[in-house]
Amino acid sequence: MSQGLGVTINRLPVKTWNWLGMNEAVLERGSITKEGRLNAEIPETVIFDTQKAAPALDKILTGMGDGIDTLFEEAQIPYRILRSTAGMKIEETARLRIASRGNEETLNRIGLFLEKDSEMTVVMDVSCMQEREKQAFAGFQTRIYAEENARLHLVQVQRLGEAFTCFNDVGIFCKEGAKVELLQLILGGGTNFYGARAELSGKESAWQSDIGYLLRGGQRLDMNYVALHEGKKTNSKISVSGVLRDRASKLFRGTIDFQTGCGGSEGEETEDVLLLDDTVVNRTIPLILCGEEDVQGNHGATIGRLDEKLLFYLQSRGICREEVYEMMARARIDALNARIPDAKVQAGVQSWLEGGNGDECQ
Repeated sequence: MSQGLGVTINRLPVKTWNWLGMNEAVLERGSITKEGRLNAEIPETVIFDTQKAAPALDKILTGMGDGIDTLFEEAQIPYRILRSTAGMKIEETARLRIASRGNEETLNRIGLFLEKDSEMTVVMDVSCMQEREKQAFAGFQTRIYAEENARLHLVQVQRLGEAFTCFNDVGIFCKEGAKVELLQLILGGGTNFYGARAELSGKESAWQSDIGYLLRGGQRLDMNYVALHEGKKTNSKISVSGVLRDRASKLFRGTIDFQTGCGGSEGEETEDVLLLDDTVVNRTIPLILCGEEDVQGNHGATIGRLDEKLLFYLQSRGICREEVYEMMARARIDALNARIPDAKVQAGVQSWLEGGNGDECQ
């Protein structure tokens, strides 16, 4: 990426452990003015490419912070908005395919606006084209506004080449009874920054986030996920499962923030990390902020290596150590991949796991 100013991102809501230097991250940015290639397959019942919902989307805060907004404003990147119709459950999946290319610096901005009592499923597939050996930058931001009792199922899959610096920024606002389910698979990219923030404003609104990653070589992943509970009886669940190999590194910040007045709310963070080498770096910051007494917040983490007894058992049956590692790594991604409502994207993920780079990276 061309030389430029650093943007502070992924800042914790409350600073902690200052001496460890994990409260925030810095994204080195260049001068980006180009929108990434977007191929959209949209059901007829979904309204596409309208700016009607943009004012509401602009007010939503995101996980990576307002520094990211500056990039989009300077580059004049517009929203590409999908808007559902009130009272309609859209059975067909909306598909957004973003193809990045080496030696390019691009941004994409997506808006998802769900009207009252509607339901929509969206699959975003980010992959790379040729020239993978060249340095590249790809940034994505998705803002979601869910009105009363709306439902969104959002899948985001990223399988870029290792020459890419990538960020994926998500902001969510939920009114009463609204629910957003977010599934993310992070497979590629050399340096990755991910952030998501859900403002559960309405009573009984909910956010569930399932994140899976597989990092090898010198890949780096920096994450910041925030569940902000404002309405009564709101619910959040952040689940992270990943594998680190070689010299890979990961930093996960997970915050559950119970605001005054959110009585009866529940929030949960779970993390499961498999370390396959002694040279990996794994860091986690769980944070629960509480301004209300009648709430329940939980955090659990399982971080470790393969069980030696299991490893010996499998090796004694003719499976080499390397094959065992690959099998265990794939199992975690396969579990999430099976939930993707798009056969082509599922096949692309399988190709990536088998040593290819999916149908866009040949």
